[in-house]
Amino acid sequence: MTLQLPTEIRDRYDNLATDLDGFEDGEALARYVLEETAKQLERGDGGSGGTSTDRAEDDVVEDRLEQLGYLEK
Repeated sequence: MTLQLPTEIRDRYDNLATDLDGFEDGEALARYVLEETAKQLERGDGGSGGTSTDRAEDDVVEDRLEQLGYLEK
C-alpha cells in the first residue's frame, strides 16, 4: 500500500527527519511513527500498564507525535 501525505505534512516530516537522528528522510520518519503507533494499538496499551520499557517506548512515540502536531500535552 502506498500512502500519500499532503504536501504540508510531508514537508513537516522532511524537516523533522533532518532534525532527528536516525531517519533518512520524512518518509522513514512517517513509517516509524505509523509502525510504532500500530504496535501500541495492537498491544492494547492505552498508555497504562505494561513494563517500564513499554511505557518508555510509549513516551517516545507520544513525544514524536506531539512534535509532529498530532498530540497536545
